[in-house]
Amino acid sequence: MPPDKKAIGARLRELREEPRDQHGRPHRSREKWAMTLRAAAGPTAGDLPGVASLAKMIQQWERGDHVPGPMYRPLYAKVTGMTEEELFGGLPPAKPFVGTDEDRRHLLACLGLLGVETASRTEPLEPIRQALMKALPGGARERLVQDWEEIAYEHGHAFLTTPPDQLLPDLAADVVTLLAALQSARGSNMRALCGPAGKLAALTAMTVSTLGQRRHARDWWKTARHASDASKGRDLRMWVRGYEAMNALYSGRPLSMVLRLSQDAIQIGGNHVGAAALEAMATRAQALSMMEGRADEAATAMRDLVDRWEHLPASEPDDRLATGAWPETALHHTAAYVYTYTGEAALAEQAQTAALARYPTSMRRQRAQIELLRATGMVRAGDVAGGVEHAGRTLEGLATVQRTATVQRGACLVLDAVPDADLTRSAVQDYRDAFALPSAGEE
Repeated sequence: MPPDKKAIGARLRELREEPRDQHGRPHRSREKWAMTLRAAAGPTAGDLPGVASLAKMIQQWERGDHVPGPMYRPLYAKVTGMTEEELFGGLPPAKPFVGTDEDRRHLLACLGLLGVETASRTEPLEPIRQALMKALPGGARERLVQDWEEIAYEHGHAFLTTPPDQLLPDLAADVVTLLAALQSARGSNMRALCGPAGKLAALTAMTVSTLGQRRHARDWWKTARHASDASKGRDLRMWVRGYEAMNALYSGRPLSMVLRLSQDAIQIGGNHVGAAALEAMATRAQALSMMEGRADEAATAMRDLVDRWEHLPASEPDDRLATGAWPETALHHTAAYVYTYTGEAALAEQAQTAALARYPTSMRRQRAQIELLRATGMVRAGDVAGGVEHAGRTLEGLATVQRTATVQRGACLVLDAVPDADLTRSAVQDYRDAFALPSAGEE
Protein backbone atom coordinates (compact mmCIF):
# COMPACT_ATOMS: atom_id res chain seq x y z
CA MET A 1 0.00 0.00 0.00
CA PRO A 2 1.55 3.38 -1.00
CA PRO A 3 2.38 5.80 1.79
CA ASP A 4 -0.11 8.54 2.66
CA LYS A 5 1.85 11.57 1.53
CA LYS A 6 -0.73 14.00 2.92
CA ALA A 7 -0.57 12.40 6.37
CA ILE A 8 3.24 12.41 6.34
CA GLY A 9 3.23 16.04 5.25
CA ALA A 10 0.85 17.04 8.03
CA ARG A 11 3.06 15.24 10.57
CA LEU A 12 6.18 17.03 9.32
CA ARG A 13 4.47 20.40 9.45
CA GLU A 14 3.23 19.79 12.98
CA LEU A 15 6.73 18.86 14.14
CA ARG A 16 8.19 22.00 12.58
CA GLU A 17 5.58 24.36 13.99
CA GLU A 18 5.65 23.07 17.58
CA PRO A 19 6.12 24.62 20.04
CA ARG A 20 4.15 27.84 19.36
CA ASP A 21 4.35 31.20 21.03
CA GLN A 22 1.66 32.74 23.25
CA HIS A 23 -0.23 33.93 20.17
CA GLY A 24 -0.29 30.48 18.62
CA ARG A 25 2.33 31.30 16.00
CA PRO A 26 5.02 28.70 15.15
CA HIS A 27 8.52 29.48 16.38
CA ARG A 28 10.22 27.91 13.35
CA SER A 29 9.73 29.15 9.81
CA ARG A 30 10.51 26.88 6.88
CA GLU A 31 13.73 28.83 6.36
CA LYS A 32 14.82 28.19 9.97
CA TRP A 33 13.85 24.55 9.60
CA ALA A 34 15.97 24.35 6.43
CA MET A 35 18.91 25.77 8.39
CA THR A 36 18.30 23.19 11.13
CA LEU A 37 18.36 20.32 8.62
CA ARG A 38 21.53 21.65 7.01
CA ALA A 39 23.19 21.93 10.42
CA ALA A 40 22.22 18.32 11.17
CA ALA A 41 23.94 17.22 7.95
CA GLY A 42 27.28 18.30 9.37
CA PRO A 43 30.17 17.73 6.91
CA THR A 44 27.74 16.68 4.14
CA ALA A 45 25.75 19.95 4.24
CA GLY A 46 27.52 20.95 1.03
CA ASP A 47 25.53 18.26 -0.78
CA LEU A 48 22.21 19.87 0.18
CA PRO A 49 20.46 22.74 -1.61
CA GLY A 50 20.72 26.26 -0.23
CA VAL A 51 18.35 27.47 2.49
CA ALA A 52 15.86 29.08 0.10
CA SER A 53 15.66 26.04 -2.17
CA LEU A 54 15.41 23.65 0.74
CA ALA A 55 12.62 25.74 2.29
CA LYS A 56 10.61 25.35 -0.94
CA MET A 57 11.15 21.58 -0.80
CA ILE A 58 9.94 21.58 2.83
CA GLN A 59 6.79 23.38 1.71
CA GLN A 60 6.14 20.69 -0.94
CA TRP A 61 6.72 17.90 1.57
CA GLU A 62 4.38 19.47 4.13
CA ARG A 63 1.72 19.97 1.46
CA GLY A 64 1.93 16.29 0.61
CA ASP A 65 3.11 16.85 -2.96
CA HIS A 66 6.15 14.68 -2.34
CA VAL A 67 7.87 12.86 0.51
CA PRO A 68 11.47 13.45 1.60
CA GLY A 69 13.97 11.26 -0.20
CA PRO A 70 16.67 9.02 1.32
CA MET A 71 19.04 11.97 1.82
CA TYR A 72 16.58 13.90 3.97
CA ARG A 73 14.79 11.25 6.03
CA PRO A 74 17.77 10.57 8.35
CA LEU A 75 18.11 14.34 8.92
CA TYR A 76 14.46 14.62 9.98
CA ALA A 77 14.99 11.71 12.34
CA LYS A 78 18.10 13.34 13.80
CA VAL A 79 16.55 16.74 14.51
CA THR A 80 13.22 15.42 15.83
CA GLY A 81 14.63 12.57 17.91
CA MET A 82 12.20 10.15 16.24
CA THR A 83 12.89 7.09 14.14
CA GLU A 84 12.42 7.09 10.38
CA GLU A 85 9.67 4.48 10.86
CA GLU A 86 7.80 6.79 13.20
CA LEU A 87 8.13 9.73 10.83
CA PHE A 88 7.70 8.02 7.49
CA GLY A 89 5.87 4.78 8.27
CA GLY A 90 4.97 2.98 5.07
CA LEU A 91 7.91 4.28 3.06
CA PRO A 92 10.41 1.70 1.84
CA PRO A 93 13.84 1.95 3.49
CA ALA A 94 16.43 4.01 1.69
CA LYS A 95 18.46 1.88 -0.71
CA PRO A 96 22.09 2.46 -1.64
CA PHE A 97 22.83 3.73 -5.11
CA VAL A 98 23.23 0.91 -7.60
CA GLY A 99 24.56 1.95 -10.97
CA THR A 100 22.69 1.03 -14.13
CA ASP A 101 24.32 -0.48 -17.19
CA GLU A 102 24.28 2.99 -18.69
CA ASP A 103 26.16 4.37 -15.67
CA ARG A 104 28.70 1.59 -16.00
CA ARG A 105 29.24 2.22 -19.70
CA HIS A 106 29.72 5.91 -18.98
CA LEU A 107 32.36 5.19 -16.33
CA LEU A 108 34.22 2.86 -18.68
CA ALA A 109 34.11 5.53 -21.36
CA CYS A 110 35.62 8.01 -18.87
CA LEU A 111 38.43 5.55 -18.16
CA GLY A 112 39.01 5.24 -21.88
CA LEU A 113 39.42 9.02 -22.16
CA LEU A 114 42.00 8.83 -19.36
CA GLY A 115 43.95 6.28 -21.37
CA VAL A 116 42.96 3.12 -19.48
CA GLU A 117 43.00 0.93 -22.58
CA THR A 118 42.52 -2.28 -20.63
CA ALA A 119 39.16 -1.23 -19.21
CA SER A 120 37.22 -3.19 -21.82
CA ARG A 121 39.81 -5.89 -22.52
CA THR A 122 39.78 -7.17 -18.97
CA GLU A 123 35.98 -7.38 -18.90
CA PRO A 124 35.82 -11.12 -19.79
CA LEU A 125 38.40 -11.94 -17.09
CA GLU A 126 36.74 -10.18 -14.17
CA PRO A 127 33.77 -12.58 -13.71
CA ILE A 128 36.23 -15.48 -13.80
CA ARG A 129 38.41 -13.90 -11.09
CA GLN A 130 35.36 -13.15 -8.94
CA ALA A 131 34.11 -16.72 -9.26
CA LEU A 132 37.51 -18.02 -8.18
CA MET A 133 37.54 -15.69 -5.15
CA LYS A 134 34.09 -16.92 -4.08
CA ALA A 135 35.26 -20.52 -4.32
CA LEU A 136 38.17 -19.96 -1.92
CA PRO A 137 37.69 -20.80 1.78
CA GLY A 138 36.13 -17.84 3.57
CA GLY A 139 34.93 -16.25 0.33
CA ALA A 140 35.79 -12.85 -1.09
CA ARG A 141 34.01 -10.64 1.44
CA GLU A 142 36.40 -11.60 4.22
CA ARG A 143 39.35 -10.19 2.29
CA LEU A 144 37.67 -7.35 0.42
CA VAL A 145 38.42 -4.47 2.80
CA GLN A 146 42.00 -5.60 3.42
CA ASP A 147 42.59 -5.90 -0.34
CA TRP A 148 41.38 -2.35 -0.91
CA GLU A 149 43.43 -0.98 1.97
CA GLU A 150 46.51 -2.54 0.34
CA ILE A 151 45.61 -0.98 -3.02
CA ALA A 152 45.23 2.46 -1.41
CA TYR A 153 48.57 1.98 0.36
CA GLU A 154 50.30 1.11 -2.93
CA HIS A 155 48.87 4.19 -4.63
CA GLY A 156 50.16 6.30 -1.74
CA HIS A 157 53.67 4.98 -2.38
CA ALA A 158 53.33 5.50 -6.14
CA PHE A 159 52.21 9.11 -5.73
CA LEU A 160 55.56 10.07 -4.23
CA THR A 161 57.63 9.01 -7.24
CA THR A 162 55.37 8.46 -10.27
CA PRO A 163 54.62 11.36 -12.64
CA PRO A 164 50.99 12.31 -11.93
CA ASP A 165 49.79 11.97 -15.53
CA GLN A 166 50.97 8.35 -15.43
CA LEU A 167 49.45 7.63 -12.03
CA LEU A 168 45.99 9.11 -12.66
CA PRO A 169 44.65 6.46 -15.12
CA ASP A 170 45.50 3.56 -12.79
CA LEU A 171 44.10 5.45 -9.82
CA ALA A 172 40.85 6.20 -11.66
CA ALA A 173 40.48 2.58 -12.75
CA ASP A 174 40.74 1.41 -9.15
CA VAL A 175 38.22 4.04 -7.99
CA VAL A 176 35.71 2.71 -10.54
CA THR A 177 36.31 -0.86 -9.40
CA LEU A 178 35.92 0.13 -5.74
CA LEU A 179 32.67 1.91 -6.62
CA ALA A 180 31.25 -1.40 -7.83
CA ALA A 181 32.30 -3.05 -4.56
CA LEU A 182 30.64 -0.29 -2.54
CA GLN A 183 27.41 -0.63 -4.52
CA SER A 184 27.13 -4.29 -3.62
CA ALA A 185 28.33 -4.00 0.00
CA ARG A 186 26.00 -3.90 3.00
CA GLY A 187 26.16 -2.81 6.64
CA SER A 188 29.53 -2.85 8.35
CA ASN A 189 31.25 -4.01 5.19
CA MET A 190 30.10 -0.88 3.38
CA ARG A 191 31.33 1.36 6.20
CA ALA A 192 34.70 -0.40 6.24
CA LEU A 193 35.05 0.13 2.47
CA CYS A 194 34.49 3.86 2.98
CA GLY A 195 38.00 3.93 4.49
CA PRO A 196 39.92 2.97 1.35
CA ALA A 197 37.39 4.97 -0.70
CA GLY A 198 38.32 8.09 1.27
CA LYS A 199 42.02 7.37 0.85
CA LEU A 200 41.72 6.83 -2.91
CA ALA A 201 39.59 9.97 -3.28
CA ALA A 202 42.21 11.99 -1.40
CA LEU A 203 45.01 10.57 -3.55
CA THR A 204 43.00 11.46 -6.64
CA ALA A 205 42.60 15.00 -5.28
CA MET A 206 46.36 15.25 -4.75
CA THR A 207 47.08 13.89 -8.21
CA VAL A 208 44.77 16.20 -10.14
CA SER A 209 46.03 19.10 -8.04
CA THR A 210 49.63 18.38 -8.99
CA LEU A 211 48.43 18.42 -12.60
CA GLY A 212 47.13 21.95 -12.02
CA GLN A 213 43.42 21.02 -12.03
CA ARG A 214 42.42 22.96 -8.93
CA ARG A 215 38.65 22.92 -9.44
CA HIS A 216 38.62 19.14 -9.84
CA ALA A 217 40.90 18.85 -6.81
CA ARG A 218 38.47 20.79 -4.63
CA ASP A 219 35.62 18.46 -5.66
CA TRP A 220 37.70 15.35 -4.98
CA TRP A 221 38.71 16.69 -1.57
CA LYS A 222 35.03 17.15 -0.73
CA THR A 223 34.37 13.54 -1.73
CA ALA A 224 37.36 12.36 0.32
CA ARG A 225 36.01 14.16 3.39
CA HIS A 226 32.54 12.67 2.97
CA ALA A 227 33.95 9.15 2.51
CA SER A 228 36.25 9.46 5.52
CA ASP A 229 33.39 10.76 7.67
CA ALA A 230 31.22 7.86 6.53
CA SER A 231 33.96 5.43 7.58
CA LYS A 232 33.81 6.82 11.15
CA GLY A 233 37.60 6.42 11.30
CA ARG A 234 39.14 9.23 13.37
CA ASP A 235 42.64 8.79 11.94
CA LEU A 236 41.42 8.82 8.35
CA ARG A 237 39.27 11.90 8.97
CA MET A 238 42.32 13.74 10.38
CA TRP A 239 44.58 12.45 7.62
CA VAL A 240 42.28 13.56 4.79
CA ARG A 241 41.78 17.04 6.22
CA GLY A 242 45.47 17.43 7.03
CA TYR A 243 46.53 16.66 3.48
CA GLU A 244 43.73 18.82 2.11
CA ALA A 245 45.14 21.69 4.17
CA MET A 246 48.68 21.04 2.92
CA ASN A 247 47.39 20.84 -0.65
CA ALA A 248 45.63 24.17 -0.15
CA LEU A 249 48.89 25.72 1.07
CA TYR A 250 50.88 24.49 -1.93
CA SER A 251 48.07 25.57 -4.28
CA GLY A 252 48.42 29.13 -3.08
CA ARG A 253 44.99 29.37 -1.48
CA PRO A 254 44.43 32.00 1.27
CA LEU A 255 46.49 31.33 4.36
CA SER A 256 43.51 31.99 6.63
CA MET A 257 41.66 29.16 4.91
CA VAL A 258 44.72 26.89 5.17
CA LEU A 259 44.83 27.53 8.93
CA ARG A 260 41.12 26.74 9.27
CA LEU A 261 41.46 23.46 7.40
CA SER A 262 44.46 22.39 9.47
CA GLN A 263 42.74 23.35 12.71
CA ASP A 264 39.66 21.30 11.74
CA ALA A 265 41.88 18.23 11.42
CA ILE A 266 43.70 18.86 14.69
CA GLN A 267 40.42 19.31 16.59
CA ILE A 268 39.11 15.96 15.35
CA GLY A 269 42.11 14.27 16.96
CA GLY A 270 41.84 16.05 20.30
CA ASN A 271 44.50 14.61 22.61
CA HIS A 272 45.20 11.67 20.31
CA VAL A 273 48.95 11.31 19.80
CA GLY A 274 49.04 9.21 16.62
CA ALA A 275 50.63 10.11 13.30
CA ALA A 276 47.45 11.09 11.49
CA ALA A 277 47.35 14.64 12.88
CA LEU A 278 50.95 15.53 12.00
CA GLU A 279 50.33 16.66 8.44
CA ALA A 280 47.76 19.15 9.73
CA MET A 281 50.19 20.33 12.43
CA ALA A 282 52.93 20.72 9.81
CA THR A 283 50.61 22.71 7.57
CA ARG A 284 49.72 25.02 10.43
CA ALA A 285 53.39 25.70 11.19
CA GLN A 286 54.16 26.41 7.53
CA ALA A 287 51.16 28.72 7.05
CA LEU A 288 52.01 30.69 10.20
CA SER A 289 55.61 31.10 9.02
CA MET A 290 54.37 32.92 5.91
CA MET A 291 52.07 35.30 7.80
CA GLU A 292 53.26 38.73 8.83
CA GLY A 293 54.06 39.00 12.53
CA ARG A 294 53.39 35.35 13.39
CA ALA A 295 56.91 33.92 13.40
CA ASP A 296 56.76 33.21 17.14
CA GLU A 297 53.55 31.21 16.65
CA ALA A 298 55.20 29.30 13.83
CA ALA A 299 58.16 28.46 16.07
CA THR A 300 55.80 27.24 18.81
CA ALA A 301 53.86 25.15 16.28
CA MET A 302 57.14 23.66 15.08
CA ARG A 303 58.15 22.72 18.63
CA ASP A 304 54.75 21.10 19.21
CA LEU A 305 55.19 19.15 15.99
CA VAL A 306 58.64 17.88 17.00
CA ASP A 307 57.34 16.87 20.41
CA ARG A 308 54.49 14.88 18.86
CA TRP A 309 56.75 13.32 16.22
CA GLU A 310 59.26 12.08 18.80
CA HIS A 311 56.61 9.76 20.26
CA LEU A 312 56.05 7.99 16.92
CA PRO A 313 57.73 4.79 15.75
CA ALA A 314 60.27 5.21 12.98
CA SER A 315 59.02 4.96 9.40
CA GLU A 316 60.50 5.08 5.91
CA PRO A 317 60.34 8.11 3.57
CA ASP A 318 57.98 6.32 1.18
CA ASP A 319 55.49 5.81 4.03
CA ARG A 320 54.73 9.55 3.98
CA LEU A 321 51.16 8.96 2.75
CA ALA A 322 50.37 6.08 5.09
CA THR A 323 47.66 6.99 7.59
CA GLY A 324 49.66 5.67 10.55
CA ALA A 325 53.12 7.02 9.69
CA TRP A 326 54.92 10.34 9.35
CA PRO A 327 58.62 9.85 8.54
CA GLU A 328 61.64 11.91 9.54
CA THR A 329 61.93 13.32 6.03
CA ALA A 330 58.52 14.98 6.51
CA LEU A 331 59.75 16.61 9.72
CA HIS A 332 62.92 17.99 8.13
CA HIS A 333 60.99 19.17 5.05
CA THR A 334 58.56 21.05 7.27
CA ALA A 335 61.39 22.60 9.29
CA ALA A 336 63.16 23.67 6.09
CA TYR A 337 60.01 25.46 4.97
CA VAL A 338 59.21 27.10 8.32
CA TYR A 339 62.73 28.35 9.04
CA THR A 340 63.18 29.63 5.49
CA TYR A 341 60.18 31.92 5.98
CA THR A 342 60.88 32.92 9.56
CA GLY A 343 64.38 33.94 8.48
CA GLU A 344 66.34 31.55 10.70
CA ALA A 345 68.94 30.75 8.06
CA ALA A 346 71.11 28.38 10.12
CA LEU A 347 68.16 26.22 11.17
CA ALA A 348 66.81 26.25 7.59
CA GLU A 349 70.16 25.10 6.21
CA GLN A 350 70.39 22.37 8.83
CA ALA A 351 66.91 21.09 7.98
CA GLN A 352 67.56 21.24 4.21
CA THR A 353 70.74 19.22 4.57
CA ALA A 354 69.03 16.65 6.80
CA ALA A 355 66.10 16.26 4.40
CA LEU A 356 68.33 15.78 1.35
CA ALA A 357 70.46 13.26 3.23
CA ARG A 358 67.39 11.14 3.95
CA TYR A 359 65.28 11.52 0.83
CA PRO A 360 66.02 8.66 -1.60
CA THR A 361 67.06 9.70 -5.10
CA SER A 362 63.77 8.29 -6.44
CA MET A 363 61.88 11.11 -4.68
CA ARG A 364 62.94 13.66 -7.27
CA ARG A 365 60.08 16.11 -6.71
CA GLN A 366 60.62 16.22 -2.96
CA ARG A 367 64.36 16.80 -3.36
CA ALA A 368 63.65 19.56 -5.88
CA GLN A 369 61.28 21.23 -3.42
CA ILE A 370 64.04 21.32 -0.81
CA GLU A 371 66.45 22.88 -3.32
CA LEU A 372 63.83 25.49 -4.24
CA LEU A 373 63.47 26.32 -0.55
CA ARG A 374 67.24 26.73 -0.43
CA ALA A 375 67.02 29.10 -3.40
CA THR A 376 64.23 31.07 -1.70
CA GLY A 377 66.37 31.44 1.41
CA MET A 378 69.30 32.69 -0.67
CA VAL A 379 67.13 35.34 -2.32
CA ARG A 380 65.62 36.42 1.01
CA ALA A 381 69.15 36.76 2.41
CA GLY A 382 70.08 39.14 -0.44
CA ASP A 383 71.76 36.77 -2.92
CA VAL A 384 69.21 37.29 -5.68
CA ALA A 385 71.39 36.19 -8.60
CA GLY A 386 72.67 33.12 -6.78
CA GLY A 387 69.19 32.14 -5.63
CA VAL A 388 67.49 32.30 -9.03
CA GLU A 389 70.46 30.55 -10.62
CA HIS A 390 70.19 27.72 -8.07
CA ALA A 391 66.45 27.47 -8.69
CA GLY A 392 67.02 27.34 -12.44
CA ARG A 393 69.55 24.52 -12.14
CA THR A 394 67.11 22.63 -9.91
CA LEU A 395 64.28 22.85 -12.45
CA GLU A 396 66.55 21.99 -15.37
CA GLY A 397 67.63 18.84 -13.55
CA LEU A 398 64.03 17.69 -13.14
CA ALA A 399 62.23 15.91 -15.98
CA THR A 400 59.36 17.93 -17.42
CA VAL A 401 56.79 15.31 -16.34
CA GLN A 402 57.97 15.78 -12.75
CA ARG A 403 57.57 19.56 -12.78
CA THR A 404 54.18 19.34 -11.16
CA ALA A 405 52.03 22.25 -10.03
CA THR A 406 53.50 21.79 -6.54
CA VAL A 407 57.05 22.14 -7.86
CA GLN A 408 55.98 25.10 -10.01
CA ARG A 409 54.56 26.72 -6.89
CA GLY A 410 57.95 26.41 -5.19
CA ALA A 411 59.61 27.89 -8.27
CA CYS A 412 57.20 30.85 -8.19
CA LEU A 413 57.86 31.45 -4.50
CA VAL A 414 61.53 32.00 -5.37
CA LEU A 415 60.40 34.84 -7.61
CA ASP A 416 58.10 36.19 -4.93
CA ALA A 417 61.10 36.55 -2.60
CA VAL A 418 62.84 38.87 -5.07
CA PRO A 419 62.63 42.54 -3.98
CA ASP A 420 60.76 44.82 -6.38
CA ALA A 421 63.95 46.72 -7.17
CA ASP A 422 65.57 43.53 -8.48
CA LEU A 423 62.71 42.21 -10.64
CA THR A 424 64.20 43.76 -13.79
CA ARG A 425 67.62 42.15 -13.34
CA SER A 426 68.57 39.96 -16.27
CA ALA A 427 69.10 36.87 -14.07
CA VAL A 428 65.56 37.18 -12.70
CA GLN A 429 63.99 37.78 -16.11
CA ASP A 430 65.94 34.88 -17.63
CA TYR A 431 64.71 32.58 -14.86
CA ARG A 432 61.10 33.67 -15.30
CA ASP A 433 61.22 33.34 -19.07
CA ALA A 434 63.07 30.02 -19.14
CA PHE A 435 60.34 28.28 -17.14
CA ALA A 436 57.34 30.45 -18.13
CA LEU A 437 56.73 31.38 -14.50
CA PRO A 438 54.30 33.96 -13.19
CA SER A 439 54.86 35.27 -9.70
CA ALA A 440 53.02 33.24 -7.02
CA GLY A 441 50.61 36.15 -6.60
CA GLU A 442 49.61 36.03 -10.29
CA GLU A 443 48.61 32.36 -10.33
